[in-house]
Amino acid sequence: LDDARVLAEAFRPSLHAAARGGVRLPLLECRPLTEWSDSPVTPRVGYQPARQPNSWRPSRKRPACPYPNPGRYEKEKPLKQGMRVAFSGDTSVDRELLEDRAVEAGLHVATSVSRLTSLLVTNDPDSATSKTQKAKSFGTPIVDESAFTHLLRDVAPADGAALPRQATPPPSEATPSSE
Repeated sequence: LDDARVLAEAFRPSLHAAARGGVRLPLLECRPLTEWSDSPVTPRVGYQPARQPNSWRPSRKRPACPYPNPGRYEKEKPLKQGMRVAFSGDTSVDRELLEDRAVEAGLHVATSVSRLTSLLVTNDPDSATSKTQKAKSFGTPIVDESAFTHLLRDVAPADGAALPRQATPPPSEATPSSE
């Protein structure tokens, strides 16, 4: 609900500016959820179609994180594989790309904040979204997107996880030949 209110307040000036300038915004007809289906939306005359049939971002099925949750992120320490990370608010980098990077680093991407959340990433920690309020009430650390991308550069392996094996040189280069 908080996100919808913020969007409405941000969108209202665009509507007024478009009306003053006589510009049509690329809007689709709103339909009740009961009318939604997998079939393409037929836009009303004068409206531009959206990139996708539905306005909702399709949920992406991710494999389960193979590492146990090591707990909360501690300031000045690296992230650790298995940490549960949630995102809130706008990001300068596409959210899906940030989530993909987190998963590739061995982190668990959560869609909500709970007592098990290791870290919340948001560019507006003072916002009144439910995620930031829950994070604060649980004592979950909050970092901005920039800090998170820096932390992603050096994620520590999970406890007990084998370190990635380094490539070994071919046998001809590994030992000197005896001629």
